[in-house]
Amino acid sequence: MPYKILLIDDSMTQLEMLRLQFGKAGFEIEVAKDGGEAYKKVFETAPDLILSDIIMPNLNGYQLCRLLKNNPVTKNIPVVLLTVLDKKIDKFWGNKSGADKFISKTASFDDIRQKVIDIIEKNPVSDEYKEALLSNVVSDESVQNQINSILDYLLMNSTFVNEFRDLGEFISHEKVLVEKIFELLGSFVEYNIAGIFFNSSDKNEKNILHLDINKKSISTFVLEKIKRDFFSQMPTMNEYSIRDYGHDIVREKADGDQKVLNAAEFNAIHVAPIVSEGKLLGGICFYNKEEFDYPEFKFYKTMVSELLLLFKMKYFYAETEYLSVTDGLTGLYNRRHFDQNIEREYLRTRRYPADLSMALVDIDYFKKVNDTYGHQFGDYVLRQISDIISESFRKTDMIFRYGGEELAIVMPGTSLENSFIPLGRLREKISEYKFQYNGEEAHITVSIGVSTNSEVVKSQAELVQCADKALYKAKQDGRNKVVAYSYDECDKVLQ
Repeated sequence: MPYKILLIDDSMTQLEMLRLQFGKAGFEIEVAKDGGEAYKKVFETAPDLILSDIIMPNLNGYQLCRLLKNNPVTKNIPVVLLTVLDKKIDKFWGNKSGADKFISKTASFDDIRQKVIDIIEKNPVSDEYKEALLSNVVSDESVQNQINSILDYLLMNSTFVNEFRDLGEFISHEKVLVEKIFELLGSFVEYNIAGIFFNSSDKNEKNILHLDINKKSISTFVLEKIKRDFFSQMPTMNEYSIRDYGHDIVREKADGDQKVLNAAEFNAIHVAPIVSEGKLLGGICFYNKEEFDYPEFKFYKTMVSELLLLFKMKYFYAETEYLSVTDGLTGLYNRRHFDQNIEREYLRTRRYPADLSMALVDIDYFKKVNDTYGHQFGDYVLRQISDIISESFRKTDMIFRYGGEELAIVMPGTSLENSFIPLGRLREKISEYKFQYNGEEAHITVSIGVSTNSEVVKSQAELVQCADKALYKAKQDGRNKVVAYSYDECDKVLQ
């Protein structure tokens, strides 16, 4: 059976020439003099391919192509745009309209014919598809309605895109960014509760699900279930634990008579990780008491595409900020970040009285390790101990490379007595760990000095000095010890 081609051109001379050439080449030919007539003929003739001029009255080639590709009934029919326009911008619009091929009219007929055959064979239109196409009836009115529908869609879509792009100016202010995203999403997406999560390359940072509860009162049980279900569906993330995952409610002015007491009230739940090149950037979720198919929502693809772009910008901004305060070897926060945070945490305890302890950890005989096994082994030891410390403390505790082989741990809300428990376990864990690298094995220990924000401590600098004195005492007394500074007698320490 010969291939059927629908030829479209407002030039009767050009149209007749193409009709004769393709006819002689063994094709079955249908013709139309403009886009509007062609659109109706697609449903009347079910062609294998459409070959159209671009510059035509009423409905040009770009518009016809977009109309066909936007309609699920006709989108599988290959469309080739044939034109004398040869500038890059013309090809750009040809591709954006959804055309399968863009061919110059100056090409030889043999070249055009071969390209047409190649496209048909690569994108065959099945008999079942053609039968479904022929069963549709299209009138002038329905054509115009579809054109209007597409124009409306493109206008609304471009408006949403511009609204999302405008949010880029808030990348450096997460709280404002979250509020603006919810404000935008709430203007065109139906939901009772929505959530946004930004992932971070900083593994010490607590994972927070920002929630828009849409002026509803929600039970703690429901919130915890939403949070657990959400993070459990985020790929590559650690197993869920209350300690490492939290939530933040945005716009929480609740209506007293609107309460959500049971998660079973939601008939539509949609959780979508935002991933780029295998890297989890974050995620979004929607909860709706009404039935709602979010992936089938008209602007869902636009929303996800723009959120992906926004999440990329946010992730890379946060990553740049993180790298500026991170030690390259250990992955811990650097000394500059320590100086900023110890001052902030100390001043916070003065404004809102609370415990604050800090420890300095020194690797025993580290110079000897480097001299005996080499600096690569020393770097390995530093990295391993940094990992052990990171795994041993809470997300709320902050760990720093203080300098050389010294590491610092800042523990907000922790008394001196309570700090001894994790620090003692840390000392034992490192002492029992087998440090093996390039066939070499070494026994490594650490000395630890710890201090707290006693009333006699008048500044963050004194807090650090006290921990340093306690560390010095631990090294003097034989190393592999945890020693606390005594504030009753400033020249003594307690072990």
